[in-house]
Amino acid sequence: MKKIILMLFTVVITSVNMMAQAPQDGNGPKRTPEERASKMTERMTKELVLTADQQTKMKGLLLKHEQEREARMKEEKARMEKTDADIKAILTPDQYQKYEQKKADMKQNFKNKHKASPAK
Repeated sequence: MKKIILMLFTVVITSVNMMAQAPQDGNGPKRTPEERASKMTERMTKELVLTADQQTKMKGLLLKHEQEREARMKEEKARMEKTDADIKAILTPDQYQKYEQKKADMKQNFKNKHKASPAK
């Protein structure tokens, strides 16, 4: 029983962490790694007055980082989906429905908490 509760807690926390990666308003377009790297490079160029050589190197570094980040997020999503399927196989339909509702409630509470928080 403790393992099931721990697994449930892990899935919920992971779900919340994944939501933190979503666009701020939840409706914004999802940018590609290339778009994110370009935007960050533009911002750094403006703020730090990067040379053309620095811009090229920075964009390459940021692109690599963003591609790795996206791959990690895809792996995490697949792992969460597998864990959820395993949980579904263990729980009764009624228990699983409650589990899904609890996840949805936590997700909503997380969104509400972060909407109320002032942006940094």
